[in-house]
Formats: sequence, structure tokens, C-alpha cells
Amino acid sequence: MMKPRKNIALVTTPDHQIYMKEIPFPIAEPDEAIVHVKATGICGSDVKFWKTGGIGDYVVSKDIVLGHESSGVVIAIGSDVKNIQVGDRVSIEPGQSCWACGQCKSGRYNLCPDVKFVGTPPTDGTLARYIAHKASFLFKIPETMSFSTAALVEPISVALGGIQRSGLVFGQPVLICGAGPIGLNALAIAKAAGAYPILVTDIAQHKLSRAREMGADLVLCCQTSWDGKEVARRIRGLMGEVEEGLEPEVALECTGAQTSFYAAGYALRSGGVLMEIGNGHNEQMIPLQNLSMREVDVRFLFRYINTWPLVLRMLSAGKLVGVEEMITHTFKLEESVEAFLLAADPKGGSVKVQIVDEDEDEAE
Repeated sequence: MMKPRKNIALVTTPDHQIYMKEIPFPIAEPDEAIVHVKATGICGSDVKFWKTGGIGDYVVSKDIVLGHESSGVVIAIGSDVKNIQVGDRVSIEPGQSCWACGQCKSGRYNLCPDVKFVGTPPTDGTLARYIAHKASFLFKIPETMSFSTAALVEPISVALGGIQRSGLVFGQPVLICGAGPIGLNALAIAKAAGAYPILVTDIAQHKLSRAREMGADLVLCCQTSWDGKEVARRIRGLMGEVEEGLEPEVALECTGAQTSFYAAGYALRSGGVLMEIGNGHNEQMIPLQNLSMREVDVRFLFRYINTWPLVLRMLSAGKLVGVEEMITHTFKLEESVEAFLLAADPKGGSVKVQIVDEDEDEAE
């Protein structure tokens, strides 16, 4: 037996505060396992829940533990658990679906109306030392894989889900709007899929430098004074330097910003696909007539489906070049507030901030 240490967690409140607090040690249901969380990445949605109090219909109406990009080690299992054992190192898929509704039975479990997605109101998240989680959503990782890498499976899965829904194929010219973690993960996957050329946009030069290092063929540093049409004109101009008349056939919009959506739509080749991955304001203006008259398909994404085994296999094989290097800053669990302050600072120079708990529990 291991003697667990004090269970602490990072909490946000309806009035936009964040703080550390001690929480009870979790109790596992028969189909759950208790995980000592070793690494957790900070997502833009975590920052939004803290700063704005909600995303769409998900509203922070009570104190809630944040976090959903995590990995760890299993320290106890429920009586019905068969797929994992105590001591297994695991990556955590955060959405726990019911497996009984029509959406789950049809294979679209990401649309389950009763899903409990950790770190999304009203469900507490993984930014704690110990959590209980459905064992069927825990995936064993190889001994050669670090917990930090295993915690990247969730943001990689978001990018993969978007690319799968976009229908991207080998050789297509692709536009990626946003060089944050999702955009950079999309870049890694698009490169692996053989897209060419890939153009990445952002307003932060240090993020575009990272995109260049990861293999972006073209980058565009957008000025905040440009409107969507001006951004689109410059995108097409850069694409045209590769091949006369070349235009993006797929746009992966990873920011959620209205100007970026406009730019992606106007830049696309007629008949192209605009894949909206980013989380922006709930209500936005779109260039409906322009997109309609050019038969641009606009598609949306809600998380992912069955991505964990695939992403873990690709990471283990080294097929997603540069994704680990996106982790620019690491903090201890006790320093979670400081980690969030950095992640929320657009001038802080971070790409992916992770929080780790490296100490082992004491043997009894």
C-alpha cells in the first residue's frame, strides 16, 4: 500500500478567482480507477472558464476544479475494472460518456447528452493530485513515453478530430489560422498526412517561429489593423508565390476569432472546406453570401472520437514531429496559480504550459 499525500487542486470561481485548495481523497466507483495525476496542460478553455466564466452554454456557476489535459499513474481500481491495473501509467481521455444513448450507440459518443467532461462545468477537472475516473477512458502508455508527452494526447486529439472532419488528403494546400497549441498540433498532423503547402497565420511572431521550426511552408504574421479580407488577400498572395493561382483548399481555423474566420472563408478556393476548430464568442457574424455563392463547406468540431489509441501510436513512433517542443514552461502542482497567470498573458511567450507533480507517494 502507498500512503497518499494531501490532495490539492486548482479551483476557479464564478467571480473569476483562481486558488489552490485541499480537497477530499477520491473514492472509486466499481468502474473507476484512482489516478495520481502527474502532468496536466493548460488549455485556452481553462483560461476562458477562469477569465470569462463560461464557454457557450457551459457556465461556471459554482467553484470548479479546472484541467482536462492529463496523464498519471493508477494507484487503485474499482471492483469491475479489467482493462488496467494498479501501477499502470495512463493518458486520460477527459470525456466520460454514458455508452447507452443513441449518439453513443451510433459511434458519436462525443455528442452524448449525458457526457461528464472533466474541467467543464459542472464536472470537476484533473488539476488535482488525485482523481477518480472511468477506467474505460484511461489508456496505458509505454514506459518510454513521459507523462508530459502523454498529457499532450488531448490537444493533439482536438486537432486530429478537426482534420478528420475536414477530409484533408495528401497534397492539398492547407491554411491553418492560429499557431497556438491546437494550430501547431494541426500543423504536425497535416505534415504527416502530406498536405502541401501549409500556411500558418498568427499575430504573435514567436508562435510563427515555432511553426517554421515544425515545418510550416509559409507563415503570415497578421496585423490587428487588417480586416479579414486583407488577411485573405495576403494569404492568397503567399500561396500564389508557390504556384500561380494556388489557393487553400482546406482551412483549419484554430482561434475562434471572427476576423480569422472571415479571412479563412475569403482565402479559400471555391468549393473548399472551412473547418472551425477554435472556440470564440457564442454569437458572431459570418460572410454568409460569399461562402454560399462559392459553395464553401463550413464544418464544426466538438472534441474528438476514438483518437487516443491512434495518437499514442503515432507519438510512440515519432510521427508527430515537434509536438513535445511546444511545452515551453513547466510548473509544480503547488505553483498552479502562477502557471495560469503565465498561460493567460499574451506577452508571456508561452505556447503550452504544463503543471506536474513528480513526487512519489510514501510507502507504508
